[in-house]
Amino acid sequence: MKILWALFLLPVCVHAQSIQAEYDKNRDFTRYKTFRMGEGQVVTPKDQRVFDEKQLHQWITASIREEFKEKGLVETDSTADLVVTYAIGSTQRLDMQNLGPMGGTPGQDTRMWSRDYTLSSFIIDLNDRSRNLIWRVNGETSASTNDAARQIDEFVAKGFRKFSIQPKKQKRKK
Repeated sequence: MKILWALFLLPVCVHAQSIQAEYDKNRDFTRYKTFRMGEGQVVTPKDQRVFDEKQLHQWITASIREEFKEKGLVETDSTADLVVTYAIGSTQRLDMQNLGPMGGTPGQDTRMWSRDYTLSSFIIDLNDRSRNLIWRVNGETSASTNDAARQIDEFVAKGFRKFSIQPKKQKRKK
């Protein structure tokens, strides 16, 4: 029975993530044609980093560049319509919970439950030339995988899924 529970909970614990995109739904994105990469920041303490910082920056910028080029944006240098900045980091977490006497009488030995995991956070901001926030993608994952490049690609794709510089289709009147 315990093995069945472990098999059931394993996919949930291994890939628990949340991604939210915050943006103004009434904003006209059709006027934006170019982008540039701004600053990126790794906020994981140096002694806890699993990946090389330079490699991590390369994965992130490559993923964002590919996503925006697919959307029809062109990368330029200093005169871009949009500036992309990001922060990524992870921290070790420990969750603990007292489960009580587990069927025994109160006051006897209690059982504790704990889970040690790494919580990773990723924020991407898309600002216009005036430094106004246009789009923000914010996400967390407790996934315990070493395939960071794939996770970054998934995060960027999901976060900018609704971003489009194409004109919105007008509903036909009957």
